Amino acid sequence: MGELKLGLKLEPGYLSRSMRLTEELILLLLDEDSGYLGMVPDWNFSCVMAGAVIADLTLENRIDTDLDSLNLIDATPTGDLMLDPILKEISEEDTFSTQYWIERTTPRSEDIVTMTLDRLSEKGILDFHPGGFWSLSRSVSRGKTYPVTDEVPQKEARTRIRSIILEDVIPDPRDVILICLMHTCGGFKLLLSPEDYQENLERIEMLTSMDLVGLSISKAVETSVVKPKTRHVIQTKPIPRMSRFDILKIPDFRKGNIPKAMCQIYEKYGSVVEAPFKMSGEKVVLLIGLEANQWIHKNGRFYLRSKDYIKDFENALGASRTLPGMDGAEHFRLRKSLRQAYSRATLAGRLPELLELCRRSLKQWKQGSVIGATETCQNYMSNQVSHLTIGIDCSDYVGDLLAYEHRALNVCVAKIMPRFMLHTPRIKRSRKCIQKLSESIQASHTSVQREGKPQDLVDALLEVHRDDPQFLPETDMTFPFVASMVASIYLGSALAFGLYAMVTRPHLYEQVRREADRVFGNGREPSAEDLAPPNIDVAHRLFLETERMFPVIPWQFRTVMNRCIVAGCEISSPTRVLCCHTATHYSSDLFKDPLKFDIDRYLPERQEHVVPGAYVPYGLGTHTCLGHNWVHLQMVTNLLLIAHHVKLELQPTDYTLGINPFPTAAPNKKMKFRITEVNAL
Repeated sequence: MGELKLGLKLEPGYLSRSMRLTEELILLLLDEDSGYLGMVPDWNFSCVMAGAVIADLTLENRIDTDLDSLNLIDATPTGDLMLDPILKEISEEDTFSTQYWIERTTPRSEDIVTMTLDRLSEKGILDFHPGGFWSLSRSVSRGKTYPVTDEVPQKEARTRIRSIILEDVIPDPRDVILICLMHTCGGFKLLLSPEDYQENLERIEMLTSMDLVGLSISKAVETSVVKPKTRHVIQTKPIPRMSRFDILKIPDFRKGNIPKAMCQIYEKYGSVVEAPFKMSGEKVVLLIGLEANQWIHKNGRFYLRSKDYIKDFENALGASRTLPGMDGAEHFRLRKSLRQAYSRATLAGRLPELLELCRRSLKQWKQGSVIGATETCQNYMSNQVSHLTIGIDCSDYVGDLLAYEHRALNVCVAKIMPRFMLHTPRIKRSRKCIQKLSESIQASHTSVQREGKPQDLVDALLEVHRDDPQFLPETDMTFPFVASMVASIYLGSALAFGLYAMVTRPHLYEQVRREADRVFGNGREPSAEDLAPPNIDVAHRLFLETERMFPVIPWQFRTVMNRCIVAGCEISSPTRVLCCHTATHYSSDLFKDPLKFDIDRYLPERQEHVVPGAYVPYGLGTHTCLGHNWVHLQMVTNLLLIAHHVKLELQPTDYTLGINPFPTAAPNKKMKFRITEVNAL
C-alpha cells in the first residue's frame, strides 16, 4: 500500500513521527501575509480537506484506494478524533468509490479545519492572534523544523515541498500525496511565485502521477469538484423583511437596548432579516444570532469588508487607510505591528502609572457632590487613555476632541445627522484643535524625549511609519491618534455601566469593596497578577456580566464583497449588512435568565459564556478588538480602586436605566451619582 513507482515504501512506524496530512496541508495553504488560509472555504476546498482525511486513513492502513474503489482493510480505531468517526462510517456501509467518501466527508470540513488549527497551536507550530489570525511560531519560522518529540527533527512543509519541486529532491510517498492535493486545489499558485509555478508545472504533474494512493484521491477530489455525485443543490430561502411597525412595536428600541431588541427580532424572523430602513439609499440586511455569529467569525474575512462604513469617518480626519478600515493582508500586518502596544502585558508593566492616574482623577471627586455618570466617566477614562497611549496630557483638548468625535461618528458612521453638521463653527474649531493635538503628539515623541520611557501606541505607529512610509504615510497618522481617544469614549461608557451595575446591587458593591480593600489596604501597591483571577473574582465577573448586558458596541456595519449564503439565505454583493453580534447576549438558549444580572453564570460550574459566538462584546472575526485584554485589566482596576476610595449612590434613587445608543451605547444623561463618602487618597 502507498508504494511509489520509484520503489519507495512507507517505513514501519513512519506515521507515528509525522503530522497528519490535514495539518501539513493547512500549513501549506496558510497565507502568512493575511494570517489565514489562502483559499475560500467553498465546496472545492471542502473536497480537498476531505481528501486529506481519506489519505490519512490510507496511510494508517485502515483503508485502501485505487482509481475506482475504496476498500476497508482494518476497522480498528486509530485513536484520532478526526479520523475515527469517518472510519466508523466506512466500516458500517457497503463499499463505495473514493469520490463518494470524499463528498460524504465534505460537511465535516469546517470542523476538520478548526480541529487542525487547534492541534497545530497545541503543538507550538502555529501562534493564534486575536481576531482569528494565525502565523507560524517563531521557532518554526527560524529553524524550518517542527517541534516533534522524536530524535529526528522534521522539516516544515513549505521548505520540504519547495525543495521537491524546485530542487529535484526525491519525495517520500506522503509528500507525493500532499503534492497531489496541493495541485488539485491550485495551492501551488500560493506557495510558488508565478514564474516558478509555470517553470515547474510539468514536474508537479509528473510527481502527482507517482503514487497510486495520491493519484486516486486527487482524481476523486478533482471529479468531485467538476462533477459531484452526492452534493445537493443548495436551496436558498427568501430573506424575510421587517416593516417599520415591527420596529416601533419593540419597546427596547425606544429604550436604546439594541442587543435585547435584536434578540427579539431574531426570535421572530431568524438569523437573516432585511431591515425596514436604508443607508445611503441602499437596503440593509441584519445578521443576528449564534449561527450568524459563528459564520461571521469563520467566514467573514472572505465575504465581508469594513472599508465602506468607516471611509467617511477616515476622510473626516484626513486619512485614507486605517486599521478599522483595512481588510486582508494589510489589516493583519498592521495588527501584528501594534499588538504589543495594545497588550495586557504592556499595561501591566505600567500599572503604577495607571494607579496614579486613577487616584489623580478621583481626588477631584468631592464628598457630597453629584456628578453626571457618563460624561464624568468618559472624561475620567480619556485622561488615562491619553497618558497611556499617546503620551501627553490631553486635558486641554478633551472637550473639543470628544465634541468632534461624537459629531463625526453620528454623521459619518451612524448617519443620523446630515453632513453639513460637520461644518458648523463649533465643529470647525474642534477640527483645528485635533490638528494641534496631532502635532503636539508627534513633537513629544522624538527619540530624545522618549528615551528611557516605555513604548506607547504612538511609538509603535511611528516605528511602522519609519519602516514603511508608503504603508502608513503621515496623512494617515492623525486617525490612530484620535482613534485611541474614540476608544476612551467606549471605555468611559463601559465604566459608567459597570458602576451602575455595582451601585444598584449593594451586595455586589460590598463584595467588590472587600476585594479592593484586600488588594489596596494598608497602602499596598498590587501587581497585575493581584488584579487577575483567581486573586480577583467578584470584580472580574461583575465586569464580564456588565459587558454582556450593556455592550458599548452592540453592532457593526459591513459590506458583502462576495456573494454568500448565511443560514440558508443568499446575500448578493454589495449589500450592506448590520452584524448584530451582541443579540446572543439576551438569548435564553445560551444564558439562563438572560434578563437577570447574574455574575454567577461565569463560575467554573456554569461557564455560559464559553460557547463560540455566544459572548462577543468585543466584536467578531478579523476585527475583534485588538486591546480587549488591556481593557479588561484597566476596567477591573478602576472598579476596584473606585470601590476602595469612594462610596456612590444613584441619583435619582429611583432612576431607571435609559441607554443612548449613538454614537456608542452609554447611559443617558439623566443618570447621576452622588458621592456620599471619600476615603483617603
